[in-house]
This record gives sequence, C-alpha cells and structure tokens, in this order.
Amino acid sequence: MTASKTSSSDLTSKSSGKEGVDYETIFIRKNRGTLLSLVLLLMVLMASLFFLNRTINWAKELIDPPGDRGAAINLTLPPGATTSGISETLADLEIIPSASAYEWYIRLKGGPEFQAGSYTFHSNSSISQALEVLSAGPNTPEQAEQLRLTIPEGFTVSRIIDLINNTPGLAFSGFDFENELRVGYNSSGVLSDQAMVAEGVIEPYEGLLFPDTYFLTEESSAEDLVVQMISRFDQVLLELGYSEATESVGLSAYEVLTIASLIEREARIPEERGKVSRVIHNRVASNWFLGIDATIVYVTGNNNLSAADLRVDSPYNSRLVRGLPPGPISSPGRAALEAAIEPAPGPWLYYVLVSEDGRHSFSTNNQDFQRDKAKCVERNLCG
Repeated sequence: MTASKTSSSDLTSKSSGKEGVDYETIFIRKNRGTLLSLVLLLMVLMASLFFLNRTINWAKELIDPPGDRGAAINLTLPPGATTSGISETLADLEIIPSASAYEWYIRLKGGPEFQAGSYTFHSNSSISQALEVLSAGPNTPEQAEQLRLTIPEGFTVSRIIDLINNTPGLAFSGFDFENELRVGYNSSGVLSDQAMVAEGVIEPYEGLLFPDTYFLTEESSAEDLVVQMISRFDQVLLELGYSEATESVGLSAYEVLTIASLIEREARIPEERGKVSRVIHNRVASNWFLGIDATIVYVTGNNNLSAADLRVDSPYNSRLVRGLPPGPISSPGRAALEAAIEPAPGPWLYYVLVSEDGRHSFSTNNQDFQRDKAKCVERNLCG
C-alpha cells in the first residue's frame, strides 16, 4: 500500500483558500475571547445577584427587624398628627427601624385611621406590629392609669414568674401566679385539653400564655392575669385559623404549637422563621432527631451546655429522642405561630449558625452541613 502525502500548499488551500493566512489560529483566538467574555459576564451576574440579595435583606430588616420586640414604650399622639410625624417619632424612639420605610409601607398597603391619645408600643417592632397598635386605638383612660406587664416572646413560665416577682405594684406575687396555674383550670379553648394530658410534659401551661402587654389594676389577681393570657392566646390562634391549618400539615394543634416554640427560640432573623419551620417539619416527617439544643437548655436550665448535658436522659433531649419534644419549650409570638403552620417550601434538613447577627445557613445534605458547621466553629459561634 502506498501512503499518500499532502503538500503544504494543499493544507493552506483546505484550511483557508488563501496563502499565508492561518485561519485556524484566528478561529482559536476568537473562541478564547468569547470564553473570556462569558466568564466576565458570569462574574458580573453573580456580583449583581449578591448585591441584589443584600439589598433585599436590608429592605426586609427595615420592615421587620431581627430579634424580639423589646420594652414597652408609652407614647401620646396629639390631635392632627401626620403620617410623617408619627413615622419620625416611632423611628426616633427606636420602635421601628426606619421612618422612610414606614411611609413607603403606608403608601403601598395603606394604614389605619388613628386617633389622638396614649398608645403602648414596643421597641424593635416591625412596621405591621406598630400599625396593629394604631389600629387597636388608644389606651382607654382606665388603661392609662393601670399597671402594664409586658411578657416578651420566647419567655418560659419560669421566666414569667420571675418577671412578676420583679414587677413592683402588683397585688400578687410570682408564687401566687404559679399556684393559680397549679390549682386552677384555665385550659385553652383552641387546644382543648391536649396540653393537660400530653405525656412527659414538664409544664402543662408552657406555650399557652401568650406574650403581650397586659393591663392590670392594683386589685387584679393572679387568676385575672392567667385568664387574660390564655384568652389572648386563644384569640390569636383563632385569627390564624389554627384548628383548620394544622390539618394541612398533618399534626395536632399542640404539636404545631410545640414547633412554634422551637421556631421562637431558634430564629432570630424574621425571614428565617419559615425555613427553620420547614427543617423541623421535614425532620419530623422523616422521624429524625431534631438536634435542637434549645430543648436541652429547657430541661437542664443551662445555657452553656456541657457534654453531660447533651447526654441528659429526658424526652426533651432532641439529640437522643426522635421527633418532637413532649410539649412547647417557650411562649411563641404571633410570627412564630404563623410560621409553624406555614413553613417555607423547600427540601432543607439542616441549619447552623454562621453569623453573629443570628443568621443560619440551610442545607439539604450532611456534607454541606458539615462544611457550614466548620464555619460556625471557626467563627466561635458554636462548639
């Protein structure tokens, strides 16, 4: 067989049709230029998405700031007060994060017709929470003269008792309040008797005492306060449609209340409540360990958990017992209650703290979780 050879002139004519021009090299250089342009475009898009996400989070925090509501603040609005004037006053007193965000919120969604008078707000409130106060109208003359007792979100029955003991002017003590819980019978109408018969529950009234501001007179009794708190709890659950909504998630109302209490303790950033809820729901559905250390803190009373604490023999130890603890571990606020019945859609199974402001990283597999956990340890946010 004779091997055929191709001359250099043949190569030139086949690749270009003209002598002295290497079009194959030119073609490769064009491809490299196109690839570089695509890489640069991708980098610009990624940077734009990053800044867009930061901007969205910043805007959300102007509407609903991270963390729980703070101390009660009494404010008197004069006749003729304008939206602009109210927004600036609320922002100056740190009731809301931003006067401008308040005004834009009103323009987009509308606001209530407010009346002049005395109102009780809370520091670090969301705009919607401030508007709820205005919608309810000013305090009555009787309320203006009454004692105010503010129960923060996330408090346990034990901490409520301590708060009562340290509030001057009340006609009853924390012991009286606790005794009323023990000997009285003020069961929630929405949850019926579920809390009273749940097996293994440490405190049957845990989660049933709604965190809010309550007005009391010098003659108010411990029973009066218990009735007010449980009645307010029932009112909020009815407004949220709890009895019907729990059917859609396949759990009892008391189980969903327990999830709400976990969300209250875990989610410091408002927009993360729905995702934390989803992780808990996904793990419960898979009969996994929740691994939420707040349940161990609840049963041991230690905020800095030791190795022995993590092994404590208790149905509340969610590292050792699958599924939900026997009952709630705190008093959840309205936002946590809502997140428990409306978890964000997603496949997440893990989350871990990655920022000092309380932000978490969410993941769907153990490999990504371990990577995020390493960041948590590196930043001294977890052990």
